[in-house]
Parts: sequence; C-alpha cells; structure tokens
Amino acid sequence: MVQVVAGILEREGRILICRRTARQSHALKWEFPGGKVEDGETPAAALERELEEELGIREARGEEMTRYEFAYPGKKPILLIFLWVTEFAGEPENRIFEEMRWEPRKRLDSFDFLEGDRDFLRILMTMPTAIRMVEPAENEFLAGLEAKSKARSPFFRAMAHRPEVLKTFVPFYGAIMGPGKVERRIKELVYLTCSYANECAYCTAAHVAGGKKAGITEEEMQALQTEQDHEFGDAERAAIQYARTLTQDAAADGNREKLFEYFNDEQVVEITLAAAMANFTNRFNNGLGVMPEE
Repeated sequence: MVQVVAGILEREGRILICRRTARQSHALKWEFPGGKVEDGETPAAALERELEEELGIREARGEEMTRYEFAYPGKKPILLIFLWVTEFAGEPENRIFEEMRWEPRKRLDSFDFLEGDRDFLRILMTMPTAIRMVEPAENEFLAGLEAKSKARSPFFRAMAHRPEVLKTFVPFYGAIMGPGKVERRIKELVYLTCSYANECAYCTAAHVAGGKKAGITEEEMQALQTEQDHEFGDAERAAIQYARTLTQDAAADGNREKLFEYFNDEQVVEITLAAAMANFTNRFNNGLGVMPEE
C-alpha cells in the first residue's frame, strides 16, 4: 500500500497549510506539506526529504500523531501518516505551492482541504493546544533531574525550553518549599489551597502526594477544596485564608493582619513565598496545558 506522510508545523499557535497549484490533481485544494514515501524509505526519512523539497527546511524530525487508510474515488487505498514536526533547520519558504499560510487552528475548517486530510483535521481541531515537551537527550540538566527522581517531569520538560530558567528555578523552589521557619504541613496546605483555587491539575496532583507525606489527610484535602476552613486549627486556617484571598484577589490585607497573630515576620514572608510559588507554577502549567501523566 502506498504511504503518504504529512508534516504538521506550528508556530505561535498557527499551523502551516499549503495550497496545491491549478496544474496539480485536486487543484487548489489545501493540504499539509508532505508526500509519498518512496520504496525503501521510512516515513521519518520521507518527511525530512519532502519538507526540504517543498519548504527548503532541513533535518526535519517529527512524532507520529495518527495514521489511517483513505481511498479517493476510483483509486486504491493509501495510508496517510500525520507527523507533528518537532524540530527542523532553516526557515520555511514556498517552493512548489500556489500559496502557503500560517493559520490559527480554529480557522482551519474554513479552508477547502483535501478529502483525505479532513478526518485528521477534525482530530486536530479537538486536540488541546499544549507545549511540546523537551526530551532529556536535548538538555543535560533536565536529564540529570529526571535521573535523580527516576520519573518523567512534564513541568521540567516544558520549562526546559528556557534552560537558564530551569537551572535557576530548581534551587529557588527548593529554598521556598524546603526546610524553613514554617512547618512543611502548613506550606503544603498553602500550596494546595492555591492550586485548588486555580484549578491546576498538575500542581494539585503533585501536592496531593506531597501533602500526604506532610500529614494532610484526604478529609482535610476535601475540606480545602470546598473551603470548609473550620476543619483546621486557628494558625492553619489563617494561612489557608490568606493564600486563598491572595490567589483570588492578588491582595490580602485583612488576612495578612490575621497571620501576624500566629506567625512572625520571617514566617509570614515564607508563607507568602509559598503562595506566590504556587500561583507561578499553577499559571505556568495552566497556560501551557501541562497536565499530570496517568
């Protein structure tokens, strides 16, 4: 069976689409760049060759998204293979097409695409937009972090797009959430309070695990979610309400005053840093679509 590869390139939330010329079959239809896999060629090699021929980019690499068979009227079925292009060298330029455009994903269904691409287009339109994860082989510091934890970290893999930020973030986070003048249980309560308020799935999953280690029960976590603060002691309740108000309103004057009844200046700063760190990571994950792994 003939195999055909299609490369999906995205830049700043826009997908590259190309229009066939009037001289080609399926004249003036829109498609994704790519082409036929030659004899003895892998889909990956075909993608690299086709994108160089059509767009002038080199060393294109892709991750397979989906494949399916499709038959045009009166033709034998072909196998369409769609690959998300994760890296390449050079700048895409129009070498063979009538036209090429970078279009927002939400507008793609307004273009007259090849019939064979339409099933994939429906898949693409319903996919959540999320950042590509950097692989450990691309970043030595990331590789070391995952080797130490013996687990993948989508959060670190996303942040590794800015390697210098990842390097400084790790010790900064440790300085805030590690041992200090505020007990770990309170800092985990603060982190979870912010993560529940922001509906951050990634941070919630991470800090449910951390909270359990700090002695927070499942019943107490449920109380945080439903804002049943009476379940907690006075000092913990003050920290929780301060973190929630700071998250929701970006200010917490009244709740901050309450903190000083139970904590000194150094501890109030530490609690505030924990809440600020939670809001930072919550927004980072929610903004980029970073989700916990199953």
